[in-house]
Amino acid sequence: MKRHFVGMCAMLWAGHVAADGLPGVSDAARAQVNYMLHCRGCHGPDGAGSADGTTVPRMNGFVGNFLKVVGGREFLVRVPGSANAPLSDIELAELLNWMLPTLSGSEMPTDFVPYSGEEVARLRARPVSDPADVRSRLVAQIKGESGGEDVLVDGKTVDDTSTGE
Repeated sequence: MKRHFVGMCAMLWAGHVAADGLPGVSDAARAQVNYMLHCRGCHGPDGAGSADGTTVPRMNGFVGNFLKVVGGREFLVRVPGSANAPLSDIELAELLNWMLPTLSGSEMPTDFVPYSGEEVARLRARPVSDPADVRSRLVAQIKGESGGEDVLVDGKTVDDTSTGE
């Protein structure tokens, strides 16, 4: 309990410190509340995930790595928790643009381009059907274990699925 309280305090503080300078975030307080309402229940107040790390993945100090591999950016929108969240496309884009630097800024690529509402709308229309499998293959890519192979999502390469075809 104390860990969650300390984690939430740290996250609130980080949100206030970084709020004004986050690209793609027009209302950091709204993004932070949306994290608390739609992500915190599973991922925890500080993004630590489940204690065993397998039931609910850790985001804190890691999620930014997904932006470095083919299919990772798309996965963060297409994973069912994001794709099915009761948020508008603009609100989900803002939440992702707030969450990534807040929880995993040092893991993000320096050339990060913020998500837009249009990109989110296009990607979330096709949620990933087996997120655990796709995530494990993306993590293998992050760790350099995939041999440079493209990640398949629902039987198609990410480039095929991201176009909506």
